Amino acid sequence: MFPLLKWLIGLKQLPQEAGEGDWHLEFQSVPQGFAAVLCFAIVIGIVVGVWWLYRHEGRNLGGGIRSFIGGLRILTFVCLALMLLDIVLVIDRREKTPSQLLVLFDTSESMGLTDPYDESTAREIASTLNGGSGTSDTEQAAVRQRTRLDLARAALEPLLAPLTDGRDVTLYGFDANSTRLEGDTPLADIQPRGAGTAIGSALGQALAAHRGKPLAGVLVVTDGQSNGGEDPRKIAQQAGRDGTAIHSLIVGSEKGPSNVRLSDIEVSPVVFVRDPTQLVVMLESQGMQGRSAAVKLERRQRGEEWVEVGRTELTLGEDASIQRVPFSYTPDATGQFEFRGSVIDAGPELTEDDNSSVKTIKVVRQRIRVLIVAGSPSPEVQFLRNSLLRDPVVDLACWLQSASENYEQVGHRPVRRLPSNAQELSYFDVLVLIDPNMQKLGAGWDEMMTKFVGDAGGGLIYVAGELYTNKLMETAQGGDAGSASDAWLSTLPVMWESGLYQSSADVRLNTRDTWNFELTTDGKEDPIFHFSQDSKKNQEILASLPGMYWHFPVTRAKPGATVLAQHGDQRMHNQFGRHVLMAMQRYGPGRTVFIGFDATYRWRYLHEQYFDGFWSRLIDRVGRSKVLGGRYPFTLSTDKNVYRTGDRVTLRVQLTGAPEESSSIGTLQCEVEVPGSDPVSYELEPHAEQPGLLETSFTVDKGGAYLIHVSSSSQAERDPTVRPATLPFRVEPPRQETDKPGTNRPLLEDLAKASGGRVFTIGQSKEIPTAFTVKDVERLIQYREELWDAPLGMFLIVLLLTLEWVLRKIYRMA
Repeated sequence: MFPLLKWLIGLKQLPQEAGEGDWHLEFQSVPQGFAAVLCFAIVIGIVVGVWWLYRHEGRNLGGGIRSFIGGLRILTFVCLALMLLDIVLVIDRREKTPSQLLVLFDTSESMGLTDPYDESTAREIASTLNGGSGTSDTEQAAVRQRTRLDLARAALEPLLAPLTDGRDVTLYGFDANSTRLEGDTPLADIQPRGAGTAIGSALGQALAAHRGKPLAGVLVVTDGQSNGGEDPRKIAQQAGRDGTAIHSLIVGSEKGPSNVRLSDIEVSPVVFVRDPTQLVVMLESQGMQGRSAAVKLERRQRGEEWVEVGRTELTLGEDASIQRVPFSYTPDATGQFEFRGSVIDAGPELTEDDNSSVKTIKVVRQRIRVLIVAGSPSPEVQFLRNSLLRDPVVDLACWLQSASENYEQVGHRPVRRLPSNAQELSYFDVLVLIDPNMQKLGAGWDEMMTKFVGDAGGGLIYVAGELYTNKLMETAQGGDAGSASDAWLSTLPVMWESGLYQSSADVRLNTRDTWNFELTTDGKEDPIFHFSQDSKKNQEILASLPGMYWHFPVTRAKPGATVLAQHGDQRMHNQFGRHVLMAMQRYGPGRTVFIGFDATYRWRYLHEQYFDGFWSRLIDRVGRSKVLGGRYPFTLSTDKNVYRTGDRVTLRVQLTGAPEESSSIGTLQCEVEVPGSDPVSYELEPHAEQPGLLETSFTVDKGGAYLIHVSSSSQAERDPTVRPATLPFRVEPPRQETDKPGTNRPLLEDLAKASGGRVFTIGQSKEIPTAFTVKDVERLIQYREELWDAPLGMFLIVLLLTLEWVLRKIYRMA
């Protein structure tokens, strides 16, 4: 078009592509309604007025001239009317543009999990990813070893080409935040690292960024877990109203990773030969609650074939709970043994590599280190010393306080001096005090002995004698706090109280004839007094043991102590009952024994083995805890390894010792150290169905390191410094991504229903391109040019008015 013509009609600079469209005119200010009627009336009035004017003024002219001049006036009004109607030139051009397809890829931490797909699902996934093949066991196993993100990426990458047909694909990675993925291979570098998932926020941000553009739809690749941000259902409802379908590719399994792990085998690293030993296999499972499995325990020595010890069927518990499966075993030979625990027949799971564990224990005929401290060379000392020198499991050291400086002390390793500190004393397992002169031991021995029993788990045997025991009692009653004979007395199972002792005359009266001790019910059941396996014969031996002449009368046994023997003479009693001759108690992890007479050597007159056997069993009993590391006769365990804030902790206390050991600890009390708060006490309740098991439970509301203390309440009352048994555990903040690792298909179904979309599995992923029906979108591009102020219009008005004026002058019209 010529520039002059464009200028005349008022066309400005139009885009080049405007010439390809269709042209037409529009009037933007056409009056409507009453305004239109009024305008029509004005037009009629103008025409009538012009007609009347030229009829009146041009009555001397011919009709043709009057009509011509009147027509010029009417054409002028027409041009003005066109300008007032706001005439516009409209150019319509239609073009096709690619639609926008939004792909949102979940990069949260849960996408890094692997899932134990069942056989049919694993076969379907392997077949899809491998182009139709993938039915072999190896390929199915490979599917279970790949992360959700890896499987989703492998399923999506082949679909990008058909998805870009007629569409512009925009990729976003999202966790708690959304990020646009750029580059030639945008999916290659994404990693599952996000600590949260906000599907709703990711959808809202992506849709807002493409508002006003033609959308083909949205594809969300996720496991469906959304734990933050906006509600994705509301976003989907708005997308549905806007005609944007949200489709989902779901990856993972509903229960999440299923796996059972044998976490540990709980057993003492050193045990005695022919000593019943408990091994506890500890299991932890995830996503397998209610499934049945079996736990098998095997052993071997020196690389031999594994031999099955036992097998137990069980039902797997809730996620992250610790299940304890006990096995009993009595080693019949010394040496080093390997024990292997295995979980079998648990069904499909994530991996079987963690289904077994091996623990090595050493079975020994342990030499117990014994230190005897005696005030004088009494017959009890001499016979006991010789007996222990012959015992192959005892490493003996003796210290006779009354000996001269040049005297060579007796023992397997003769000592030249007594221990001077707790570390030196801790070398020994059992300390036997036979009527010692406590003043000669030094001021530090009270604390040394207390720590030896209460901290190190050592054994202490005190044998009363006629020389120093009475003085020891008088010193304690006198309140001489600075003596070595005072503080350590709290470890013994008996007590002295002023005014409650049998008079010396009564004791001398009793020593005219020999007397026998009388076993209590606990004493009859205690293996220390089992001289024969035949109970009837054992009773005969006990009745035949030679009697004794002297004893030291204590007031009574301490609360919680076990009385094994009392005086056989009914005259030897006080308000608390018969005189206690032998008592035993737990003191922390250690054990103490009081023997109120020094004549067990007389049992040799009946047979040497009765004296030797009694002391051998007694030394073994009190020294075993120290040999095995100062353990308590119970184990502590919790139902989980790691807790989250708000979880409920279940503490189990399993008594592991023989009945006589378990009864010696008395009532147990539990205290929990809470981070940033005072310790809290809880009561342990016996389990209704499992004898020897105590439980308590409590809720943890704070994160941090907790410490459980369990001790005997009676011991704690007597001496709060006694070392308790402890068990630490940690409480961590909730981990949103791994605490609920299963897929959330119902949420994705809700999004699809609200927006008109669909949920696909990896096996159905090839159908995804056909779900997006919108490709190229035809759109109307309209160019509008206003012509009311075109120069041509003004020129015509001026021209018409000028021509009319000239003709009026020619024809002499006023």
